[in-house]
Amino acid sequence: MKNKNILFKTFLAVLPAVIVISASLFAFTACLESDIPEITLADTGETIAVQNTISVSGTGTVKVLPDEAFINISVVSEKATTQEAVNENSTISQNVINVIKQVRAENLKIQTIYYDLSPQYDYSKENQPPEILAYRVTSTIEVRTTDLKKIGEIISKATEAGATNISSIGFDLTESTRNAAKSDALGAATLDANDKALAIATSMGLKIDNILYISEEGTVFPGPLMAPAGLGELRAQEVTAPSILPQEIEVTATLNIVYLFSK
Repeated sequence: MKNKNILFKTFLAVLPAVIVISASLFAFTACLESDIPEITLADTGETIAVQNTISVSGTGTVKVLPDEAFINISVVSEKATTQEAVNENSTISQNVINVIKQVRAENLKIQTIYYDLSPQYDYSKENQPPEILAYRVTSTIEVRTTDLKKIGEIISKATEAGATNISSIGFDLTESTRNAAKSDALGAATLDANDKALAIATSMGLKIDNILYISEEGTVFPGPLMAPAGLGELRAQEVTAPSILPQEIEVTATLNIVYLFSK
């Protein structure tokens, strides 16, 4: 009986230590599990734990020459009556459109993007309400073409036909060129990621076995490039065809790749 009491007391004495050790082992195991990296699949949103992996990001940039130009051409008319202003503006605008079509630029598109009719007031008389001096009509057309060599001729013909202002000149990528540039940028980004993963694995004496996961982060296309200052403010008397050369557009793609490795 005395021996049983001694054993029972000994058990009670070591029980807290056993509990502490068990808790520590559980915490250590949980810690190890929490240290296992996880990735979230973009298509399903599922999070999975992975081991023996190298995760890198790759960036690829390609430069592409714009293959589409757009020009905003305005006609401003000012007359004593609204009807006179509207009629004159319509006549000149149609003449401008006709001569632009005669240039026969490739993939030519013309559309009206702005139209305004507003009275012009005289505020010079003190203590009297302003008087209407005239009515002003402003119409603006946007001309788009993939025939960049014809830009200068379009501007020259438009101003000769009565265009008042060339408000802006810009360059962009057509959809087919945009898609091709995106593919090239993604290819460059993939090579960049491969180089990074190989460099990391080699420096640590590891071997790249396979690809576990690829995620495209996006492709950046800058907005349309505008012509240098001054070229977008040509007046009617400047009818000599200007020489306008576009700059290259940079297209950048980014992706993440998770590689499996072995020792």
